[in-house]
Amino acid sequence: MHIVVIGGGITGLSAAWELQKRGIPYSLLEASHRWGGKVISSKLEFDNARFLVEGGPDTLITRKPEAWDLANELGMLDQITNPGSEVSGTYVLDNASLHPLPVSPTRFITTPLLTLRGKLRMLAEPFQPARRDDHDESLADFVRRRLGQEALDKFIGPVLGGIYNTDPEKQSIMVSAPVMREMEKEGGGLFMGAIQSAFRGGKKKKSNKPRFISFKDGLEAMVNELVRQLTGDLRLNAQVVSVKHEDDQYQISMSDGSSLLADGVIFATLANQTSALIKDISTEASQQLSTMRQQHIGTVSLVYRESDIPAKPKVNGLMIPRREKRMIDAVTFTSRKMPERSTEGYAVVRVFIGGGAPEMVEYSEDRMIEEIKRELAELLGITAAPQTWKAFRWEHGFPQADVGHLKRVDEIEKLLPPNLTLAGSSYRGIAMPDCIRQGREAAAALSLYLQGA
Repeated sequence: MHIVVIGGGITGLSAAWELQKRGIPYSLLEASHRWGGKVISSKLEFDNARFLVEGGPDTLITRKPEAWDLANELGMLDQITNPGSEVSGTYVLDNASLHPLPVSPTRFITTPLLTLRGKLRMLAEPFQPARRDDHDESLADFVRRRLGQEALDKFIGPVLGGIYNTDPEKQSIMVSAPVMREMEKEGGGLFMGAIQSAFRGGKKKKSNKPRFISFKDGLEAMVNELVRQLTGDLRLNAQVVSVKHEDDQYQISMSDGSSLLADGVIFATLANQTSALIKDISTEASQQLSTMRQQHIGTVSLVYRESDIPAKPKVNGLMIPRREKRMIDAVTFTSRKMPERSTEGYAVVRVFIGGGAPEMVEYSEDRMIEEIKRELAELLGITAAPQTWKAFRWEHGFPQADVGHLKRVDEIEKLLPPNLTLAGSSYRGIAMPDCIRQGREAAAALSLYLQGA
């Protein structure tokens, strides 16, 4: 038996790890020159100052246990760091003004971000009728039902829409925040669901896991450790150009003219890439995959002298709703979030692009930096030029999960032979733990099928 995994991001690496644990021979093919996809940690240096910045995700939530469990299997728990709260010091932009995210009772009562009517509507959440079915809806529709229009426009929408780089009116709640639907289904609403969850948590043995984690050398440390411990056939610069039936196997052809035979294939690639590869196997599945939307996305980490950053307000993060019509989507001060990654006396500002103004991802680097400098000056009063910066960009590289997405994935999978599987951010969750889970589940399911279990 031989399984080929196409795509060497965290999904493909996790699939290969699962195959290796099961003793299944495999080949892992990655088209680019490096492993890890959007999981990329980079070091910046100048004038004896050193910084560690992330291109893609910079923290992992442990409520989804897959990344923690994998780190444990790899022997990496001693490298884990705790970045602390994700919402402390976070602001929301509203009508060009900055407002602290009202996450505490005092902030909620006093915030001008919401009107009195909007606050009362949010407080009435426990009395709203509960949906207890499993049907999908948009993130916007869910928030409107439970918390009201103001909460969507001013509070929840900017945060979750920013996290998922998407339009809340289109984004599937079952993909982006299924835990909120679970709370409604089991507890009757968010408030009661949170109480039930806290009660259950109080009865359990206290976990030593922090809520969010990273690694001392960045999240790419997990990628590097996976590659170090994987013993199969790993190939970089291996661009797959076609996958075709050959008797009961598949012939995988690559751009350098080489080919492989496989008993099963795991596509750990984005939907638009997978679509092109399976057109000779299932025209209908290929067509459906081709219609899944892929958003531009990028991040830029800029280094400033701490003295160039206005002292007030002390902003750790800024969420920017699309209605504000800005060129950037969000800002985080990674030097405040994880000060150990920066040299003292400097500030590292991370800017997210590609949602509200997708064209930013396509700009030349000089033009992109000028636009970011203008935005930071207008929004945060940062008028100094950055000392250095590092940009990461992925055109059409961020999957969008519209309402009904999971059902659609189910239908696509039914069109494929059972020895071809899909896994990754285009399918059942976009966060790093989701991708790890999908890669391992695909490898496990395919192994069992091929072994006749």
